[in-house]
Amino acid sequence: MTETIHQFFAACHPFGYPLLACSIVLVAAIIYHLIVTLSNRELRRYSLLIAQACSGDDTADDILKHSCRKSSSALAEEVLYALNKKNRDELPTIMESRLQLFVDSQRAGMTTISVISNIAPMLGILGTAWGLVDIFGVFGTPGAEQGIALGISKALYTTIFGLAIAVPGIIATACFERRLERRAAIINKLFSTLLANRHKL
Repeated sequence: MTETIHQFFAACHPFGYPLLACSIVLVAAIIYHLIVTLSNRELRRYSLLIAQACSGDDTADDILKHSCRKSSSALAEEVLYALNKKNRDELPTIMESRLQLFVDSQRAGMTTISVISNIAPMLGILGTAWGLVDIFGVFGTPGAEQGIALGISKALYTTIFGLAIAVPGIIATACFERRLERRAAIINKLFSTLLANRHKL
């Protein structure tokens, strides 16, 4: 197994290790995004608490404030800010800016995923061109068959490796973008309800 991996990277030389680094960075960025972004469970919990508090339930109001003070999440911080802000006239404008920053913070790791998804196939194509150069460089020389075989393998391996990295990255980007759009809509609705009914809290 170890020998096969070594042969694979030898065939991809000099693009194998940069592509390996890209794959490691991609996995790390995906994990980082999943860790940093707000969980759907927490979002549903605050949506329910705010809905109950806005309905005039004093117990739910106390639970909401206690939950926000106890939590260290960015969403709890925004809810607590909206509850404690004294000037109601300025609050919608301020919250719009704060929520924009909050939603942007939920894109953690997305830029890295997008960049790696674009770089990996380019490195694969560059490896293909490099392999073709090797192929044309050995024509008419002794042992040309072996050189041509090595050039073709280099061209194919790097292309496959680059695409194998790019495809999961593109899928992850599409899924995360859709997830972020849905979450942003829920958050906007949640704070619209909170601000509209703040006098009840």
